[in-house]
Amino acid sequence: MGYRYLSYVLNETTPAYGDGRSLDVEQINDMTRGHTCNTQVWHLPNHVGTHIDMPLHFCRNGAGLDRFPADFWICNQVCHIRLATVIPGQIITPLDLKSHVLPPSTDLLLLETGFGAHRGENVYMLENPGIDPELADYLRKTCPCLKMIGLDMISLSSFAARDLGRQAHRAFLDHEAPILIIEDMDLSQLSETKGIEQVIVSPLRVAQGDGSPCTVIAKIKDKQE
Repeated sequence: MGYRYLSYVLNETTPAYGDGRSLDVEQINDMTRGHTCNTQVWHLPNHVGTHIDMPLHFCRNGAGLDRFPADFWICNQVCHIRLATVIPGQIITPLDLKSHVLPPSTDLLLLETGFGAHRGENVYMLENPGIDPELADYLRKTCPCLKMIGLDMISLSSFAARDLGRQAHRAFLDHEAPILIIEDMDLSQLSETKGIEQVIVSPLRVAQGDGSPCTVIAKIKDKQE
């Protein structure tokens, strides 16, 4: 049994969707300059790095970060799917998942496309794959307990097909049974020989926040256990 981070460390080179604004660190107090302590101010968008999209992100009256109980963020029925080769700009549809087993009890789906291998390259920010809006209802029917979907892509929305991406965000989030979206995850820590016992998603809780960077930790076990 062990633990793995499924989230990236934020830094000033963290890629942003469409090559947008990333983290900027302002050093306020610095012990090397004679101050009694070190303090910083972090300037960053709330949708950068490994982060979660809330219903409020695309729904005027949707729930924000402060509306979910603590136990919501603990997932005990995690399904990890590794797709075949996914190319830049590809739109992932329900057909791409047809050959995979999705247990109805799944509360978190981790969809590994392999595109995380391009993190640090322009293609990751500007030519990322996306998700078809129809996948939202397909997942609701197949996995009625699903709370969240996690992706190793910078966004559910392909930068080359932004209108379709907006539709997809609304399909997942603007619904009486929203499926929250965790984007820019590090799923390279998962292997075929391991099983996932539990995943904890820990966003920064801000009142009326429509999204937040988050730390994601997986409890791993051997599938043979």
